[in-house]
Amino acid sequence: MQHATRDSYPLILARSFALIALFAVPLSTAGVNIAATLFAVCALLSPEVWRNWRSLFTDRVSVAALLLVAVLTLSLAWTTADRVHALDFLMKYRKLIYLPLLILTFRDCRTTAWTTAAKWALFSALTLLLLLSCSNYFGWTSIGSWHSNTDPIRRAWVFKDHIAAGIMMALLFYLALNFAKQARARTAKMALYVVALLAIVNVLLMMQGRTGQIIAILFILIYVVTYFTSLRGVKPWVRWGSGVVLVAIAGGLVYAALHSHGSRLAETNDEISAYETSNKNTSMGVRIVFYRRSLELLAERPIIGHGVGTVQDEFDAYARNNTGAAAATAGNPHNEFLLMGIQLGAVGIALFVFLLVQIGRTAIELSEPARTIVFAYLFAFTIGCFANSLLLNFTEGNLFIFLIGIFLSCRRGAPSQA
Repeated sequence: MQHATRDSYPLILARSFALIALFAVPLSTAGVNIAATLFAVCALLSPEVWRNWRSLFTDRVSVAALLLVAVLTLSLAWTTADRVHALDFLMKYRKLIYLPLLILTFRDCRTTAWTTAAKWALFSALTLLLLLSCSNYFGWTSIGSWHSNTDPIRRAWVFKDHIAAGIMMALLFYLALNFAKQARARTAKMALYVVALLAIVNVLLMMQGRTGQIIAILFILIYVVTYFTSLRGVKPWVRWGSGVVLVAIAGGLVYAALHSHGSRLAETNDEISAYETSNKNTSMGVRIVFYRRSLELLAERPIIGHGVGTVQDEFDAYARNNTGAAAATAGNPHNEFLLMGIQLGAVGIALFVFLLVQIGRTAIELSEPARTIVFAYLFAFTIGCFANSLLLNFTEGNLFIFLIGIFLSCRRGAPSQA
C-alpha cells in the first residue's frame, strides 16, 4: 500500500504564516507585513510549490491576478507620474502576487484542518476586534491608535478606521448568522447569534462607517430572503411568526441606522446638499468631485490610462487655484474601478472585473463553509470598491487576498479528512 508523502517543512511553515497573516489583518499592520513576508519566503522554499508552478497558468484566478499586476507593472513605461512615486504606488499592489502563491501553497491540502483553522482564526480575530470596539465605545477601554476620547465619532475605533472596521464587522455579522445555522450545540448557536447581534449594532450604530453600514443592510436583506426560502416546508404559523420577528428586528436596526443622531447614513443627503449649494468640503462632496475628475481623466486616455500612480499629480492639477471641495486632492479617487480606469484605462477596469468574476466562478465550486466565506467577502469587497479603493488599501486588500487565496483550496472533491 502506497503511503501519502508528507508535506515539507517549508510548506507547513508557509501555510502557518498565511493563517497568522489572516488572523493579524484586523488587528496589526506590522503583524501582517511580517507574516506575509515569511509566508512568501517559505512558499518559495517549498518543493511542492515549484513542482506545481505550471498550474499558475491553468488556474483562472491566478491568471487573472498575474495579468492585472503585469499590466500595472508595464504601465511604468507610459506613466506620467514621477518614477519613484509610481514605483512606490505599484508596491501597494504587491499583495496581488500573494494570491497565486497562496493558491499554490494550499492547492494539494490533504486535510481540511488548515481551512478549518483559517475559518476560526478569521472569526476569532474579527470577534476580538468587535469586543474591543464595543468596550471602547462604552468608555471601558481606550485601546488602539485610532481611538480618540475627544472625537465621539472615533469612540468605537480600535486598530482600524471606520471604513475598514465597518466592512469587517458587516462580514462578521453575516458569517456569525450562517455559522449559527450550521452549529449543532445549542450553546454554540446562541453564542454565535449574540456575536451577530453585537456586530450589526456595532456597524450600524457605533462604528459610523457608511460603506460598512450599506454592506450590512444588504447582508440583512440577503439573510431575510434566504431565511424565508429555507422555511418552505415549515408550518405557516411558525414561518410567518418567526418571519415577522426577524423583519421587525432587522427593520428596527436599519431605521435606527438611518435616523439616529450623528448617523453617517442620515447625513449623506445633507453633505451632498452642502457641497452643491456652497462647495463645502464634505465627505460625500469630495467623493463627487473625485468621481467627476476621474471620468474626465478616463476620457483623456480611455484605453490604457495615464499609468500607475498618476492620480495624485492629476488631482493636484485640478485642485490648483480652487477652494472648498473643489480644492480637495488625494492619491486615489476612493473608487477602485475608477482608480484602475485612470491608471490603465478600459483595460484596467476589464482586468479588475475579470479577477472578481473568476473568483466568483471558482467560489461556486467550493464546499461549505468556504463558499459562504468567499462569497460573503467577495460581495462586500465588490460593493465597497464603488466607494473606496479597497484593493489598494492595506487592510481590506490583504484580507481579500489571504481570505480568497486560502479558502479557494476547498473545492468539491478535495480530501475531507480532518
